[in-house]
Amino acid sequence: MYQSANSLHQKLKDILALFSKAGISVVEFRDYRNFVDLVVDKPLSSQLFKELYNDLLNGYNVLMFQLRSDELPVIRLVPYLKQKSRLYNYRWILTITSIITVFLTGLGLSQGFHSEEIGKAIGANTGITAIIIDAVLYSTAFLVTLVSHEFGHLITSRKSGIEAEGPILLPAPPIQLGFIGTLGAVIFTKTPPPTRKDLAKLGILGPLMGIVVATLFGVIGLYLSPLIPLELAQQLIEAGKIAPVGVTSLGIYLLRFLSLESGVIIIHPILFVAYFVYLVTFLNLLPIGQLDGGHVVRSVLSAKAFRTISTLVPPVLVLVGSILHLSGANGLYFISIGFLSLILYFFIGKHGHPGVANQYDDSKCITCLLIYVILLALTLPIPLS
Repeated sequence: MYQSANSLHQKLKDILALFSKAGISVVEFRDYRNFVDLVVDKPLSSQLFKELYNDLLNGYNVLMFQLRSDELPVIRLVPYLKQKSRLYNYRWILTITSIITVFLTGLGLSQGFHSEEIGKAIGANTGITAIIIDAVLYSTAFLVTLVSHEFGHLITSRKSGIEAEGPILLPAPPIQLGFIGTLGAVIFTKTPPPTRKDLAKLGILGPLMGIVVATLFGVIGLYLSPLIPLELAQQLIEAGKIAPVGVTSLGIYLLRFLSLESGVIIIHPILFVAYFVYLVTFLNLLPIGQLDGGHVVRSVLSAKAFRTISTLVPPVLVLVGSILHLSGANGLYFISIGFLSLILYFFIGKHGHPGVANQYDDSKCITCLLIYVILLALTLPIPLS
């Protein structure tokens, strides 16, 4: 949140002295109502900018931007007020509610997994104790995976000097009411990343940690998931006792090969955690607005190029889904993701991405980009016949 410009003017003498000490020559001073622009003789290096950015933010509560112009670079100084968001004040209520709704979802999944029909097919316990134990395991796995994703963002924020708060869990109706018990978790980044490399790290570390944790739970869930013969699975499907999944992710598909036995998997609730997280992560990795994928892709593209790609993503997904559907494959998931990404585009993507505080920075995180491509491939939806 921005403060009044009066607080900035009171600090200008010290800030200008700091600039002079760093060897920065200010050739013009422009005083606006809510901010101050300093025209400098040459662009600040990425390292110097980042040092001053952190000094001004932490020591003076002032945000610093380096803006491109047709002539000389402009250093914009904006007063900043550190203040918690309103949603943050309700974090404990939201957390407790999320735990309850996620547990109810786990309870619904466990009841299905331990139903009498499946119990007979796999020779498993169908008692209430087994149902509750698996519901607790599901809730724990799901929430740990959710929070690990957000902690990935927080770790990057603290290392990069980005002001952030959270994570805050967001509840939603449980599976008994047609949803999954949560809208996920969020952190609020209140200041822009200083460099492109910081932006890339901010975008990639969350999905990376989430996928790593989800995969670990996926391995556990795979060995808790029984295998039944194809003939028996077809009988249960025809009787309406189980339903086949119409889509999976490449990573979950590859995970299946850890099991050397053949047969149809009855998905354990913990395996469902990995299955769901992989599918949702694909959506989050799309280069739209300030989704995590948007952060990574924007770190290597100009604002114009990024806006073009963001605009093309929804229709391309719908087109791919339509082609798959017409060819006899299950393309409805791609069509659904396409329309969902279109909604996200209009809410958070149509104005592009603000980029970084230093518009002269050209740093790249090649490792981040490589990890992004790998995660995008692993979470790529695969239609199942």
